[in-house]
Amino acid sequence: MTAERTAQDEHPAQDGHDVSLGQEALWFLQKLAPASPAYNVAMAVRIRQRLDDAALRRAAASVAARHELLRSGFTERDGRPRRIVADALPHLLEVRELPDATDEQLDAAAREAVARPFDLAEPGPVRLLLLRRSAEDAVLLLAAHHTVTDGASQVLVLEDLLATYRAELDGAGQDGSGAARPYREYVAAERELLDSPRRAVLADHWRAVCDGVPSALELPTDRPRPARKRFTGASWDFRLPEELAGSLRPAAAAAGVTPFVLLFGTFQALLHRWTAQPEFLVGYAVSTRPERTMRNTVGYFVNTLPCRAAFTDGDLTFRRLLERTADQLRQGLAHRDLPLPLLPAELGLPHDPSRTPVFQSMFSLITATRFQPLLELLAPEDGAKPELVHHGVRLTGFDLPQQEGQFDLSAEVLQSGGAVKVAFKYDTDLFDAATVGRMANHYRLLLAAAVADPDLSVRRVPLVDAAERATLLSFATAAW
Repeated sequence: MTAERTAQDEHPAQDGHDVSLGQEALWFLQKLAPASPAYNVAMAVRIRQRLDDAALRRAAASVAARHELLRSGFTERDGRPRRIVADALPHLLEVRELPDATDEQLDAAAREAVARPFDLAEPGPVRLLLLRRSAEDAVLLLAAHHTVTDGASQVLVLEDLLATYRAELDGAGQDGSGAARPYREYVAAERELLDSPRRAVLADHWRAVCDGVPSALELPTDRPRPARKRFTGASWDFRLPEELAGSLRPAAAAAGVTPFVLLFGTFQALLHRWTAQPEFLVGYAVSTRPERTMRNTVGYFVNTLPCRAAFTDGDLTFRRLLERTADQLRQGLAHRDLPLPLLPAELGLPHDPSRTPVFQSMFSLITATRFQPLLELLAPEDGAKPELVHHGVRLTGFDLPQQEGQFDLSAEVLQSGGAVKVAFKYDTDLFDAATVGRMANHYRLLLAAAVADPDLSVRRVPLVDAAERATLLSFATAAW
């Protein structure tokens, strides 16, 4: 690191730091819909033991001191955002007593905390909340705006908090000697890349992927599309049956693909069956975190890439669909560094305030491993609530809906051990819950068919099972 960079780190510019293009896009979205919680990211755990509030407060302040994105706010200069860092967040932790609250009341309090919008002009668009209904039963909730965090960063912060809390109890403290590299180095690297000839190579690739494909996915909606997207949403959560969940890995291996490809390809098949569109674009999230240098840095390290779903072959099989998807993902990862906010201009897309640009549907997969014990709490097998003792704290999982309404329809899959949990997140201006529930059931049917026989044609899978057939017949015969 040069002396000039070191001096800059110690004495940051008075007008703030540059932001990444992803952060800038999120800042503009928040200006368009300031009351929407669509880009609030949250994680929560249930704590089953007595806590030392003073030690937890000290731990929270220490964690905020180590991760400058948690202390960041955004100001506007010439119509563009700049990131301003506060010196400290001494009162980050809020403790709220809810004596003898029911499960429903505890859940409602947590949901309210996640749904409350952030003011990005204020330093620290983050809230750490302890909802306590008894001395040995509380929910610890971490919520933040996506401009300063992502899913992996949420895990980092919560892990750091629990470790620091344990150190505080033991009288060891944490001096932050292992502090992460500053996020502004990531921003500088992004700008350097975009000023290089590499940008043209990346742009050429994504123009070829999107060439000739409609930028609108025409899912049949329950209501007319509003003139302006409001980013209002809800979730339809479900678990794959145990037998189906357990068969995903071996079925994917037999087809020569990863479970991500199997799950993502089947989601494309669902969208095709519901729209009958021969071609369309679907987004998928990738990490842009430089693992070698910024493994422990909290920040926004996400890009969303378009995948070209093509069903132009009359009898496209699942096997061929998965092969095409796997090939696109390999190529996409090699060209993942062109930020999505640049793509509409590269493609010459007209501005349409009623839709998200490029694609209106998204897919993401989170896989918990033994190195990420906190994630394993989020998708327990059979809906059980396993207990984890982590840094001496007894924890169980706590489900929280979040990031709803970003797209017309998105699928978020969490795979942990032998369990697979799926959340279909949807725009409530467009869809009723019952409609999304039908989509979820059709996804299960398509996935079961892909696992059972990958050489089966996608269009030949029956999507009306016995339960749905009975419902339709009841409407037809006025038996309802």
